[in-house]
Amino acid sequence: MRVAIVGAGLHGAMAVGFGAWAAHGAAVILPPHAVEWVRTASAYQLWHAAALVGVAALASAMPGRFVSLAAVAFGFGALAFSCSLYAVALGGPAWLVHVTPMGGLLLILGWLLLLVAGMRRLPGCG
Repeated sequence: MRVAIVGAGLHGAMAVGFGAWAAHGAAVILPPHAVEWVRTASAYQLWHAAALVGVAALASAMPGRFVSLAAVAFGFGALAFSCSLYAVALGGPAWLVHVTPMGGLLLILGWLLLLVAGMRRLPGCG
C-alpha cells in the first residue's frame, strides 16, 4: 500500500495547488465555467486523496484484493476525472471531456469495492 500513500500525496498536492489557484487567480485568465471545473476537480481529487490514505491504513487491518482494487480505482479514477477537467479548463482538447465520466465511474467502483471488502468481513456475508 506504499503506492497508495505516494498516490495520495500526489493527488493531495495537486488538489490543494489547483484549488488555491481556482480561489485566488484562475478567474483572471479563465471563464467562470472553467474556474468551476477546476474547483470541482480539486474537490474530488482531495476527497479521493484522503480515501487513498484511508484505504492504505485499512489494508493492514483488512488485507485482501478488494481493498487493493479499491486503492487502484481511487488512484486512477481521481487521475482521470480531475486531470481531464483541469486540462479542458485550461484549453486542452475537447475530447478529454469523455475521459471525465470514465474517471467518475472508477471512483464509484472504488467505493463499491470498499463496500464489498467490508461486507465480506461481516458475519454471514462471505
